[in-house]
Amino acid sequence: MRFLKHPLFLSILVMAVLYTVFAHVLEPAVPVSLLAQYMVVIAVAILLVVTFDDDTAKTFFAPILALLGSKKLKGLRALAFFGVVAGAGYITYGFVKPSIVSPIELRTVHPAPPSTLRVYGKSYDLQSLQNPFRELEADPEAYTEVLAEGAELYYKNCIFCHGDMLDGTGVFANAFTPRPINFQDVGMIAQLQESFLFWRITTGGPGLPREGTPWASAMPVWEEILSEDEVWKIISFLYDYTGYEPRSWELEESTGEDVVEAAATEVLDEDAVNAIYQKRCSQCHGEEGDGLGVAAEFMYPAPRDFTLGLFKFKTTDADSEFPTDADLRNTIRDGLPGTAMPAWKSILTDAEIDALIEQIKVFGYWDGESAEDLGLNPIALGTPPAVTPELLAQGRVQFVKACVQCHGEEGRGNITSGKKLADDAEDRIWPRNLTQPETWRVTMDVEDVFQRLSTGIPGTPMPEHATTMSEADRWAIANYVMTLREGSVPLAEGESVIKAVRVEGDLPVDNDDPAWALAPAITFAMAPNVIKEPRLFTSLNPMVTIRALYNDSDIAMRVDVDDRTYSVPGSELEQAYAIEGVEGTQDAIAIQLPAMLSGTNEKPWFRHGDSRNPVNMWYWAAPSEAADMPEMAMLLDADGPDAAPTPRADSVALAAGGEWKDGRWRIVFRRALETTDAADLQFQEGVYTPIAFANWDGVNGEAGARHSFTSWYWLLLEPEDNPAKVYGFALAAAVVAGLIFLILVLWAREREYEVNKS
Repeated sequence: MRFLKHPLFLSILVMAVLYTVFAHVLEPAVPVSLLAQYMVVIAVAILLVVTFDDDTAKTFFAPILALLGSKKLKGLRALAFFGVVAGAGYITYGFVKPSIVSPIELRTVHPAPPSTLRVYGKSYDLQSLQNPFRELEADPEAYTEVLAEGAELYYKNCIFCHGDMLDGTGVFANAFTPRPINFQDVGMIAQLQESFLFWRITTGGPGLPREGTPWASAMPVWEEILSEDEVWKIISFLYDYTGYEPRSWELEESTGEDVVEAAATEVLDEDAVNAIYQKRCSQCHGEEGDGLGVAAEFMYPAPRDFTLGLFKFKTTDADSEFPTDADLRNTIRDGLPGTAMPAWKSILTDAEIDALIEQIKVFGYWDGESAEDLGLNPIALGTPPAVTPELLAQGRVQFVKACVQCHGEEGRGNITSGKKLADDAEDRIWPRNLTQPETWRVTMDVEDVFQRLSTGIPGTPMPEHATTMSEADRWAIANYVMTLREGSVPLAEGESVIKAVRVEGDLPVDNDDPAWALAPAITFAMAPNVIKEPRLFTSLNPMVTIRALYNDSDIAMRVDVDDRTYSVPGSELEQAYAIEGVEGTQDAIAIQLPAMLSGTNEKPWFRHGDSRNPVNMWYWAAPSEAADMPEMAMLLDADGPDAAPTPRADSVALAAGGEWKDGRWRIVFRRALETTDAADLQFQEGVYTPIAFANWDGVNGEAGARHSFTSWYWLLLEPEDNPAKVYGFALAAAVVAGLIFLILVLWAREREYEVNKS
C-alpha cells in the first residue's frame, strides 16, 4: 500500500476530489470556463508544493519518467499515448462546441443596504432605525393587536408570492426569478436587522443596488401601496410567525431551536389545537371555519368552508357524504397545487395534522362519528385494465360522449356546451385544463382520474359517473385523459433559454406550418400583476409556450397560450363565456425585449423596464366584432412601470397574426433582425437576449396593467454549426498533444540511456 502515500497518487486524488466538488457537489455548479481556471490553479499549486525540495520532486516525477522512458512499460506507454491524444481532443471539443447554457447570474443573497433611505417623504438612518412597535412588547394585549393587523396585511398582500407558510412557495412563486424569499429559512430574516427588511420592503425590486445585478426581483415597491406603520406591522408579524428574533448589535440572533422544542413538547389540548388553527389556517378558512378569512376575497379557488362538511377530493364513493381521515390528511400534508393551500408537512407534525382534522370535523358538526357510523365506503376500483390502443380508442369515444361539453375537444377546459358553470356557492367555475398536469390538484395518476370520474367533485358541476357509466368505460376514459398531456409542453424546470433555430428560405406565417416542428418549444409560468396598482389577483392562463425560428433577414416567434375563453367582444362565443358584472376586453399577448443590450448581466426591470434600460413591446390584440376592428399588431416603447407604454406611430416593422382553436391562442410574431429605428433591439446570432411575455385575458376584463406576465428569460439565435471549426480544433489539439507526448518519450529514453551509460 506504499503507493497510497506516494505524492503523485495524492496529487491526483486531490485534483479528482476538488473537481468532483466544483463540478457536481456545489450548487449551482461552477461554470466550465471557471472550472478550467480552478483546475489549472490547483495543478500549478500542486507542482509548487511537490517541487519545493529535490527529494520530493524526484519521488513525484519518478513514475512519470518511468512511464515515458522504460522499455518494460511499452504497452502502458501506448495506452497513455492514446489516452492523452483522445483526452486532449475531447476536452477541446467540449470547449469549442456550441453551448446552449444561459449566462451565469450570480446574485448577492443579502445585498448591502444603503446607509440612508428616503421613503414616505422622509430620510432614515438605517443604522439606527428601529421598529416603533417593538416597545409595545411590554404590553402583550397591544402588541397582539399589532401582530393581528400585520397578519391581515400579509395575507392580503404578500401570500401570493411568499405563501401561506411564509416559505416562498406562494401560488404565483414559480413565475418569478429569483424566487420569493423563504422567511422560514434560518439564513434569512433571522440574520437580518428589521431596518434591512424595512428598506427591502419599501423600495422593492427597483430599490436593489446595481452592484447586486442581475436582479429581476418581483418585489413590489410597497411604499406606493402600504403606509409606513403597515410595513412595520408586517415586519413584526414575520418575526413572530417564524419564531425568530430580529438581529441587532446587542442581541445574538435566534436559531429557532427554542420554537421547535416548544412545539415538540406542546400538549395538544383544545386550546393548543385552536391556537394552531388560528395561526396556520384561520387567515384563509376563517376563525370559525366558514371560509371567510381575511385573504379569502383575493383567492381563486375560494378557501374551503368547513361548516358545510363538503369536500372536493375524496376516495369515498358518491353515496358517502364525507371523506376519510386519510383524504383530509393527504390534503393538509401535500397541499393543493395551483391554489393557495400549501403542503403543511414541513411545518406541522403528524399529531398537529390529526388534531386539525378533528377541528375540521367540529366545524362541520360530524366530529365523534366513526367511519362505520358515517357510512364511508371506498370507491370500488375493480381491476385496472392493460393500456392498449383499443382501450385508448374506447376512452376517446366515451370522453366525447361524457366530457367534451365541459373540457373541450382537446381537454383544455373550453366549455362547448354554452353553459356558465358555477359551484354550490354560485361562484363561477372553470373546468380543469387536462393537458396541464401542473395545475391538477390531488389528481396525479390514472387511478386518481378514475376516482374523480367515479365520485365526482362534490360542490362543483363535475358529476359522479359510477351510476351512469360502466367501470370499464371509466377506466378507458381515465387512461385516455392521461394521454392528453402528451400534446402539451411541460413547464420548464431550470431551463431558461428559448433556442431560435436558423432555417433556409421563408419563415412560417401560419401557426400550423410544419416548419414550427423544427423549433424546440419551452413553457414558462405566468403570474398576474400582484406587484403594482391596479393589481390583479386571479388568472386562468398560468403558462405560455414559445417557439422561435430565424433566417438571414427575419425572426419569427410563435406564442401559445391555453385560454379556455374566446374573448372577441361582440362575438356569440364571447357572450357564452362572459362573466356577470365583468366588462369583457380583447384577448392580447405581448413580447417584451430590451431596447438595447447593456453588454453586461444587467437587465431592465421586468415590468416595462426603467429609465436607464427602456424596452420594446411587440403587442398583438384579438379582433373585436363589437367595434368592427380586425386583429391588431403594434410596437410599443416603455421606460418604467409608472407610465403606460407608448404606441409607435408606425408599426409596419412588426407583423403578427393569431388563431384561437380548442381553447388555445397561437400567435405568430415576425420582425426583421435589424431595423433602421434606433429604438429597436437589433438581433445578433449567438447573443443571449433578455425576453419576457405578457397576456391579457379578455373574459376577466384585463386591460392596461391588469394582466399576467413572466419574468425575464433568454432568447438565443443559435449560430450555425461549423463542423470544420469544431472538429478541426479538436483534431489539432489531439495532434499537438500527441507530438508533445512523443517528444517527452524521446527525451525520457535519451535521459535513461545517459543514466545507464554513466
